[in-house]
Amino acid sequence: MQESDNMNIGRDILDTSQLCLEGDFEEQVNQLLTTVRLSRNEVEELERLLSDVSNTLSRAWPGCKVYPFGSIVTGLGIRTSDIDCYVSLPRWVKTPQNKLVFKAKHFLMAEPSIFAELLAIGAAKVPIVKFYHIPTQRHCDINFKSPAGVQNSKLLAALLHTDPRVLPLAVLIKYWSKVHNLTGTHLMPNYALSLLVVFYLQSLSILPSVHLMQQSAARQYMVEGWNSAFEDVHYNSNEGDRSLSLYQLLGGFFDFYCHFDFENQVISIFYGRPLHKNCFKDFELLPKEFGLYKHNIFNGISRQLKLDTLMCVQDPFDLSRNCTVCVHQKLYDKVMKYFKDTAKLFYEEHSENFLKAILKKVEYKDAVHIPITLPTAGQPSKVQKRKNKKKNVQNIQNVRILYSQFRKNQKKPNNFTNR
Repeated sequence: MQESDNMNIGRDILDTSQLCLEGDFEEQVNQLLTTVRLSRNEVEELERLLSDVSNTLSRAWPGCKVYPFGSIVTGLGIRTSDIDCYVSLPRWVKTPQNKLVFKAKHFLMAEPSIFAELLAIGAAKVPIVKFYHIPTQRHCDINFKSPAGVQNSKLLAALLHTDPRVLPLAVLIKYWSKVHNLTGTHLMPNYALSLLVVFYLQSLSILPSVHLMQQSAARQYMVEGWNSAFEDVHYNSNEGDRSLSLYQLLGGFFDFYCHFDFENQVISIFYGRPLHKNCFKDFELLPKEFGLYKHNIFNGISRQLKLDTLMCVQDPFDLSRNCTVCVHQKLYDKVMKYFKDTAKLFYEEHSENFLKAILKKVEYKDAVHIPITLPTAGQPSKVQKRKNKKKNVQNIQNVRILYSQFRKNQKKPNNFTNR
């Protein structure tokens, strides 16, 4: 694959010391996105990976279909991204899931010039086959269990392309998290971080709730007992929402989650607003929109949403799934520290220095728990008072007012129409 020539940092895109960001904030964003995102040619080359998997497995299971999901589908793919695929098998295939992955591994091993580093994991909740695709130099995971990941990716893709500010914002935050080693294997899932971005934008009424998107769908599409259908909706945002720049939205994201009550609140992308954990303990408190959740719990179709975690980010379709169950205390402390530090930089740094500042790698020490007091919108920081450090305080006030209203439940629902 050909790398971008704009900034010659090769494959090691997480080495931010090699970044050369010039110009204003928007120009720096364009330079960064060009460097870290998959190019159109690279995305198109991934079709070969899908084709090779399909051709190889079709010889064993004629009629099988391969569906990609994850960052390649959502538009969040960066040059370190792996590929995830779901393989739909014909109905006549009755082999158990944990044995399917070993059979698939055997078939893929028959093509040593295409597939390498094969590993079958049958004991996992979702059995997978891992391999390295030699022609595209990409790692890939395939599963045979459920199309849920495919539907989730389609939903995220629709949401991230609703507004031109959203996808760049999500990519920037994903890259920031990778640089600081906050997301990935044994860390916060990339998917959970994407849901945090969506929920933040729902709080600003830039994105609709998933429930509203499902109301617009012509029919349901049930996957493992959950409705995974949705329809794009168009939001007539007000002037205040439209005026928020990418810079404001980026800084506001970190400030928003510095103040979020993770201890007591569930982040519900389905509902588009936070719900107190008590609502899931006493179903009488749950809004009527959660009728399917109640039905599935009462009838033993699903377990209740796990609430005894440091973060609770609810899956937008499978409402019984907490996407942040793996966030342990040490990781939570680290994530919150970076949220706070980055929010602080939003108020201290000039916009032209903001990206450089937040992407600078710093050593994280577990034992250090220093509370950070963020300046209020009306109180400029010391850095802001320095010569040539001009800051548009009114712009900062605009973004804080919107989500402060949200935190106080003063934001009224907006009207959406079918696109």
